Order: sequence, then C-alpha cells, then structure tokens
Amino acid sequence: MAGPWPRDLGTVFMSSTSSFSADGVFLRSESYVEFGLHPQLTIGGSFEVTAYINQYEGFLRWHPDILPEGMAMGVSAGLRYRPYSLAPYQPFVGAEVGRGFEALGGNGWAQAGGRVFAAQAPWGMEYALDLSSMVGLRRGRWLGMLGLTHFETRLNSLTRLRPAIGVDLGRFTLVGEVVIPPSGEVEQVRFGLWQEF
Repeated sequence: MAGPWPRDLGTVFMSSTSSFSADGVFLRSESYVEFGLHPQLTIGGSFEVTAYINQYEGFLRWHPDILPEGMAMGVSAGLRYRPYSLAPYQPFVGAEVGRGFEALGGNGWAQAGGRVFAAQAPWGMEYALDLSSMVGLRRGRWLGMLGLTHFETRLNSLTRLRPAIGVDLGRFTLVGEVVIPPSGEVEQVRFGLWQEF
C-alpha cells in the first residue's frame, strides 16, 4: 500500500483488506496504517492475520523534494517480522517513483517500485525481491486501478496481474480487486476499506 507520495503532517491513511480464494474460502486479512511525521517523512506499519497473526511490518519512508513538479519519490527502510518462519526477522530497503496526471476528465497516476528483503535463515542468508507497478484513475466517486506485482526468491517466483475498482462512500473508499496469475484464472478476490483523516 505504501507509495511514493508524501503524507501531509499529522494525517493518517488506514486500510483493511480481506482476501478470499476464487471459490470463496477465506485466506487472510491485512491491516495497514501510515502517518505523516513531517512533510518529507512517513512512518507506517501493517499486520496480516490468517488463523493467527503471522506477519508484522514497520517502515520509515523519506520523500526527497528535489523532483520536478508532478513527480514523487519515496525511499524506505523497515523490518518485516514473521514469528513462525525459519527466518523471522527480514529487514528491507525500497524505493518507489510516481507521477500524477489528468486524463479522461479525472486524476490519474502511475507508479513503480521495489523492495529487497534480507533474512538470516539457519542455512545462511536469503534474499527476496518484491516489485510492483500500477496505473490508476479517479473520476468523481469512482476509482480504477491496474497493478502488476512480481515476487522472487531463490526458490520461487510469483507474478500477478491485479485489476481493481473502488467507490467513494463518504468517510471510506470500498475497493474490490482480483488477483490473476499467468495462467489467466482468478486466484484471489480481495475487498478493502480505505480511510484518510
């Protein structure tokens, strides 16, 4: 959920998302929050629940103010903790860039970024690469997004297309997303609530 755009001082973004398999079986829920510490600093965190809380994450993101107008960048560092993993502590660094624009009578954006994780496993160091890109358009109450993610470790590689649509409900934005692997069949359906204040 983290992106390249800075958060205004003292403002909060929160989201809660539930994921289901294509046949309706609950998989997990995720909660995310970020807070504007300073015009150039954002702090955030998340946790993920299946039958138990199986992942926590915290980060600090810096936004340089030397970019051309309309451009944004975030450079982050943080720690993912997975208490039931053989490599529970997973520090990471990342960077994202984005640009806003006007299109089709609405406000659009494009962003791309990545994070590199490192973890000390019993057999040695393990690394993971997490890449993402997205284009989106907000027009009136409606929001459309198309994301592409790629996660890679020494043992596996996962690439997913993520089309989504959202609607502004006043205090909240309701977002529905499908997750599609290269086979073309829907793998997951996700529903989320976003809130900013």
